[in-house]
Amino acid sequence: MIRYYPEKVIILNDAVIRESVITLNILDSIRGRGIEVIYLSEAEINDLIEKTARLENSYGEGKKTLLITANRGEFLKKCPGTNEYICCDYYIIDFAQNCPMECTYCILQAYLNNPFMVVYANIGDLFAELDTRLAGSGGKKIRIGTGEFTDSLALEHLSEYSKILMDYFAGKPQFILEFKSKTDYIKTFTDYRSGGGGLDNILISYSMNAKSVNKFEELKTATIEERLIAAAACVRAGYKITLHFDPIIDYDNFETEMAETINLIFKYLSPGDIKYISLGAFRFIPALADIIAVRFPKSRIIYNEFIKGYDKKIRYFRFKREKLFESVINLIREHDRLNEIRLYFCMESPEMWNALLGGAPSSDEQLGGILYDKCVNCPASY
Repeated sequence: MIRYYPEKVIILNDAVIRESVITLNILDSIRGRGIEVIYLSEAEINDLIEKTARLENSYGEGKKTLLITANRGEFLKKCPGTNEYICCDYYIIDFAQNCPMECTYCILQAYLNNPFMVVYANIGDLFAELDTRLAGSGGKKIRIGTGEFTDSLALEHLSEYSKILMDYFAGKPQFILEFKSKTDYIKTFTDYRSGGGGLDNILISYSMNAKSVNKFEELKTATIEERLIAAAACVRAGYKITLHFDPIIDYDNFETEMAETINLIFKYLSPGDIKYISLGAFRFIPALADIIAVRFPKSRIIYNEFIKGYDKKIRYFRFKREKLFESVINLIREHDRLNEIRLYFCMESPEMWNALLGGAPSSDEQLGGILYDKCVNCPASY
């Protein structure tokens, strides 16, 4: 796939940000490309954000600019959920925001109020916060990801942020670090030499979907096969792999195309290579529908029968979600007859778990522990 390079880089004119290894990595990566670099105060940056946000195509225009700045809030956050659906007790490192890829269904279009590509370069603050909060976790086993407010690897060829995080988490087996992506970028991982602790607590995760969804709804991303070739290379390099079917979208020829994708998965990976697979059906906040209609008029994903869920998101009716999930589960189990791969639902009710996965975890914390244990090859059951 084609790597992202901005037309302009804006850097917060602050000594910590100017001298950050993240900033230096990005400047080194764009050297010789004729990309404009400017330094602005925080007030000047905020003014420019407001002006860009008022543009008719603010989201598309904003992605042409990469902003290197400071995160003034918390870096480590709990993945949002709701009491009515089972969550997986996941934590997020907010190291960057926005994504250069163009998935029609992306929630960031309706969630972010800053249209620029953003990277937070105050890593001293990041590590100080992690030191304090993780030290106070009381021995809890925690899974931490970086792919919530951006794609984990979309800017990795510029910033090498993932490498820096891997260095920090090396030798900390209590914490699993997951990089979730729709890219095929693996240089960080294949070149990585750990200073201690090995790769046991590192997960490389790839989003999977049917061919039509990948082609028409996941624009500027790697193809499913490119992702799987990357996943196989990561396995050979000693990493653990997870996959995410989320969002699963109802499409013409759904079962045929999903079967093709799952056959492709097991062409490149064996069941033992995949620690777990998450399943989540297409869901969206109401404001996103209008954005999709304007930005992606050829997309048909919002023109279906939906219902409002407990979390106020719009989702397929229960019977349709169950049918989609059952199809994917059966296709996976045709290849994974020994049930080596842990399957779980993202943001689904206990009723769905009971219907299709043999029972629901008793709590978010139990599911989080099950997934942690699966990643470190411990037996897990509920």
